[in-house]
Amino acid sequence: MHYYGNETIMSLEQVLRLKPSEVRILEWVRTYEFLENSYGIDESVPYFLDIQCMADGVRIRKNRIADFPEFICEEERSFPTVEEALAVFHQWAEEILGKLEKL
Repeated sequence: MHYYGNETIMSLEQVLRLKPSEVRILEWVRTYEFLENSYGIDESVPYFLDIQCMADGVRIRKNRIADFPEFICEEERSFPTVEEALAVFHQWAEEILGKLEKL
């Protein structure tokens, strides 16, 4: 886990263990653009996710990396509560990890 400005950067695996109270405290979390393989080498991941507490609720985004550091937001959703947003955020992280396992 790393801190960059006002955002916290975590691995996809760490995000799966993220709790609503942690999101409220951290306010803005996103995933790394890399994932460590079984040999300890970082490999690029085609997506990164972010979840951010806003004044009117919680926003989550699924971003596809175009030409690093450029990216395209493929999906953005807003929720009234952290719990609702985090459930979808976890689902997206699991989907990305599942796709990577098939490669």
